[in-house]
Parts: sequence; structure tokens; C-alpha cells
Amino acid sequence: MKPFLRATDRARLAPVGWISEPAGVWAGRQVEVVYDPRQHQIVMARNDPGDTTRAALAAEGFRRLAVDGRQEMWVRNRATAAEQTSARVTAIGSKSAAKVVGIEGRGL
Repeated sequence: MKPFLRATDRARLAPVGWISEPAGVWAGRQVEVVYDPRQHQIVMARNDPGDTTRAALAAEGFRRLAVDGRQEMWVRNRATAAEQTSARVTAIGSKSAAKVVGIEGRGL
């Protein structure tokens, strides 16, 4: 299940372990964001974030979940982000190890 926005005048029930936090005015009404803080990270951009910020968020594993004019809500799955970081670190380690092996192979 993914995070969602809901009107603050709606029922307050949420999945077990999930929380709701005020998210301001969205589409002309007061809303809150409902998410699992152990699983999700949320970014709320109140103004147009611009292409540079959008690209940076996407590079860090965030995806845009909702848009209201100039406002945007981005979400990242913590487990997926950790896996991607681990893969990058492993790849860097493999390249470093290959360089060391190459140096040793030349007798330096």
C-alpha cells in the first residue's frame, strides 16, 4: 500500500502502524498525508521545485505521487532506497578491488 492524501474531515482510521500528518491545502481543501514512517519518506514541495530538484529527488529514489498546481508530493520507499545504496556501494567496491588487482598484476 502506498501513502495517500485525504481530507481532514474524513474518517481518521489508518492502517496499523501508519500515521497521519497535516499537509495543508491541496486542491482547495485541507488534507493530511497518511503513511508508514518505517517504510516511507515523504517530501512536500509547496512551490514549483524546478527540473534540477525533480531530477535530484528522482536520483535519490523518490517518485512523484501527487501534483496540485505548483505543489508536489514525492515519496521514497526506505527499503528500496537502502537496497539501491547498497548496490552502488558494492559496485564502487568492486571497481576499487579491480583496480587494486590490476595494479598488483603489473608488479607495482
